[in-house]
Amino acid sequence: MAYCVKLLVDDQEEKQKIETWLTHRSFKQLVVQDIDTICNDDILIMEINTPFDWVKARRLLKRHKDLLILPLLDPSILQTSPIAIELQLLSLFIKPITKHLFYRNIKKALSYSSRNKFALEQEESPIDELLLQNILKEGISAEKIETAFIKGMVPNVVYFIQGLVLSTTREEREGWQASSVIQKEIMKAFSIIGQDVYFLPFRKHLALALRVPSGISSPCYWEEGEKTIVELIDKLKHEYGIQLYIGVGSIHRELVGLKKSYQEARMARMSPPKYGLSLRYFDEIPTNISVQESIDYITEHYAENLSIQQVASQINFSPTYFCRLFKKETGHSFVSYLTFVRIQRAVWFLRNTNQTIEQIAFEQGFNTPSYFSTIFKKVVGLSPSEYRATKEVIFM
Repeated sequence: MAYCVKLLVDDQEEKQKIETWLTHRSFKQLVVQDIDTICNDDILIMEINTPFDWVKARRLLKRHKDLLILPLLDPSILQTSPIAIELQLLSLFIKPITKHLFYRNIKKALSYSSRNKFALEQEESPIDELLLQNILKEGISAEKIETAFIKGMVPNVVYFIQGLVLSTTREEREGWQASSVIQKEIMKAFSIIGQDVYFLPFRKHLALALRVPSGISSPCYWEEGEKTIVELIDKLKHEYGIQLYIGVGSIHRELVGLKKSYQEARMARMSPPKYGLSLRYFDEIPTNISVQESIDYITEHYAENLSIQQVASQINFSPTYFCRLFKKETGHSFVSYLTFVRIQRAVWFLRNTNQTIEQIAFEQGFNTPSYFSTIFKKVVGLSPSEYRATKEVIFM
């Protein structure tokens, strides 16, 4: 079936790029035509430079119910992008348009006929992903952007997810992909408790945005959500050999606050856990200024022969008072906290260098390789050699 593509684009540089890309052999079913008339079933790439251009787009959709509009948005009015979701458009482009994004979205458009174009209402919208990407990376500021989300769910917290496949050959042998399995199981688990989720895959981690119900001040007090995550972690480990590590940001009532929640979730993921290694909350990170100063000192000098007296003196506390306060704020004794920081650094060397386990043990402040291996397994759940044999999950 042939499709007519029409370009309502004044920017000649962008228009020329699009016309060139449309000659690709993958798009032989597309016929580029002049913009004299617009018909049902056309694919219209429409430049959006002003808010009034959105009004034009709305009018066109009213007159041609099966028209597929792909807006080309000027960055100066990026804050208006939620209108694309309101209009239930398949996707949008932002100038300057890139070849990869153009090819991907044109192919997506071709996969929908006029009969099922609006079936997207029951699926996650690609524009949700675009908005999340801009919010988490750039921190978009737009009033009432919440109203743009289809399904009426406005996320207020971000989970930072990383994973390991314990067997490097199991994926290929059993015919599944860890990234897809994780996202599928997350969607399934949260749908049971009536929660919609949004994903934004980065290469080595997955950002998960969802909404903690009103009346709950912190994700760590959301019992239903924590139970869902804990059961999910257990299921993935036992059924697929996938180990998840998750950091959770704090709740932000405004959608634009998701960038901060994302940063907090990342920080929580990298912080020593107060309770469990697999699930850590930003709201459990110590806020006491003196304790933070001691943590900074430990982080900087972890490989040295640190003592409680030495760290306590840095913040002008007695060792006794420092131990009591540190335990209360972090959930760790000084020794266990220092040990975790050393193990955390050792994890990086195991993954990113060819150093022997013995070399890593000594460099991270452990007296013997056997003691290092014992403590490593106690903290991580795997021996150093087992951990080195795992594979990081790559999220696509």
